[in-house]
Order: sequence, then structure tokens, then C-alpha cells
Amino acid sequence: MNPIHYFNGRFVEKDQIHISVDNVGFLRGYGVFEFFKVYGEKPLFMEDHLDRLFRSAAGMNLSVPLRKEEIVNIVHELIARNQLPFSTMKVILSGGNSSDGFTPGTPELIVMNSPFADASSEIYEKGASLMLYQYHRDFPTIKSLYYATTVALQSEWKAKGHIDVLYHDGENISEVSRSNVFIFKNDKLKTNVDGVLEGITRMHVLKAAEKVFDVEIGQISLDQLLSADEVFITSTTKKVLPIVKLDDQLIGDGKPGDQTKKMIEVFDQYIQDYLGGN
Repeated sequence: MNPIHYFNGRFVEKDQIHISVDNVGFLRGYGVFEFFKVYGEKPLFMEDHLDRLFRSAAGMNLSVPLRKEEIVNIVHELIARNQLPFSTMKVILSGGNSSDGFTPGTPELIVMNSPFADASSEIYEKGASLMLYQYHRDFPTIKSLYYATTVALQSEWKAKGHIDVLYHDGENISEVSRSNVFIFKNDKLKTNVDGVLEGITRMHVLKAAEKVFDVEIGQISLDQLLSADEVFITSTTKKVLPIVKLDDQLIGDGKPGDQTKKMIEVFDQYIQDYLGGN
């Protein structure tokens, strides 16, 4: 059976979701979204994701047609209908159909519930690499639909064996296109906050890490990144993922470090504790 999704007040299969060519989400990238995992019947960090959805919408001067409690009810209705053992929810809010190709119309809301599988353990055991690229996102603190730069660069970073692209301004780093960045240096764990998306996974990794590591939040220079003892990134899909190479430069000995491995264990336990108490 095909999963059921929500679209503008109706519960439908994906092929019944139709977006107009006049939609400014399609024409101008004007919209926001959230994406979170669901373990059986338990959404992970849903309240935090929906809070950020409303912050992002406000930052884009985009109204949300439903209250947060109504979206929560839709999420639980989809969980009950689809009965997926492990899945994701993607909540998309677009600017709606435009009369002139530029001016937003009535906002449209889509909630998609899809099967999901975590990446294989191999990438966590070996670590991954990122391509460095000088760029800074528009509206970096907003989770918008606009990912044109990353999509355009995708063939390049894939051809070089990377999993994504890490942005910097030539002096300081900001973020990976879909992840936040952490470094270990001399037993201190550091991440940045200015000019980056305040990741929900990042937020919870920090809560889990502060009980185990000496944590610092502040600007990270490109030099600090490249000379770090260990690097990892965080996101909904990746959780805590070791990064062992940036462009052609190895981080440390080119293998996931002990502190990153510890962070993976700590965060996995944090998720289990959260789900057990939620």
C-alpha cells in the first residue's frame, strides 16, 4: 500500500498531490520546511522541529495556515494510517499560487510520511569527506526551500567522492549544506552559531555532549577546521557522522576519532532515552 500524505486539508496518496506551476515555492523557492524521523509511533524532536517551522515562516513573512497543535494531529493521523516501522515526516509550507509569478498567494501545506532507513554502519566506521566551497546561504537561520547552490554543485562533489559541501567565506566556516559542523581540538568540543541554521539535531547533540565534554560555542575559522583533531557533522538523517577528509586534506589520521565515536554512543543513548520517555 502506498503511504498516505496530507495536502491542503486532505489525506491522499502522493500522486494526488498537485502543485501548480504558478506556486511561488516552485517559481521562486519561496517556502520553508521541516524534516524529522518517526520511530514506530514516536516522532523524534517533533515539537522542536515545528517550533522552528513557525520561526522560519515568520522570518520569511509567510503565514502558516494551521496552528501547531493541528499539525501535530496531522502527524499522528498519518502515523496511524500508514503504520510504518521507521519513517520520516516532511512538513512543507509554500507561498501558494501567484497571480503574477512573483507575489505570494494563499500558503499551501503538505505533510509527507515516507519509509526510511539509516545509512549503513560502514560510513560511520570509515568516516566521510566533504568538499569545501566559498558561499554563504541567503537567510541562513531559516530552513527554506532554496537549495539551488547545493543541487548545482552535487555532481561535482559526488564525482570527487564527497558526501556534501561545506560552506566558508574564505576565513570562517558556516555549515554543510544540510548539516551543522563540530570539531574536537585538545579535548574541547566546539561548534558555531552565527550565520548558520540552528539545527535541531545540533541542539540535542549539545545537550547530550555537555555531560561528557568541555563544550565551546563560537566562530570556527577555516584554519581551525583544517587543523582539528576530529570533525563530525550533525543532521536529522545523519545523527553524528564522522568527517575524516576535507577536499584532499585528511583530518587527524584519516579515521574516525575516539571522541567522535564516544559522541556517537552518547547521542544514540540520548535518542533512546528521549523515545523511552516521550
